[in-house]
Amino acid sequence: MTSINYEELSSHLSEFVIIDVRQRDEVVEQGQLPGSHVLPVQELEESLGLEEESFKAKYGFPRPSPEDPNLVISCRSGRRVGVANEILQAKGFTKHKLYHGSFLDWAAHGGAYTKPGQPYQALQ
Repeated sequence: MTSINYEELSSHLSEFVIIDVRQRDEVVEQGQLPGSHVLPVQELEESLGLEEESFKAKYGFPRPSPEDPNLVISCRSGRRVGVANEILQAKGFTKHKLYHGSFLDWAAHGGAYTKPGQPYQALQ
């Protein structure tokens, strides 16, 4: 696992699978990075044990692979990124990236994001 900064992430945004580990209500209230997927850190460990079809039905995107170098973890300020990293490492993930600045850093740099009040997109 390595860190990623705003410049790296924003310049190659479409290449990454971004998982936002905040609570869903936080994402609706604050906004989210373009194309990111919401998977609350409290659900992360259990979700990674789901079968592929069950994961996709619940979260709206394919279950991440431990070997995917394009997986990026984000939250609000970076604190939950560390918690998520510990869970991912325990599940055998080794190539993911951590966006320590997370949503606050993204917004501070003027990065586009889904505006507050617009809910995240996921299959129900």
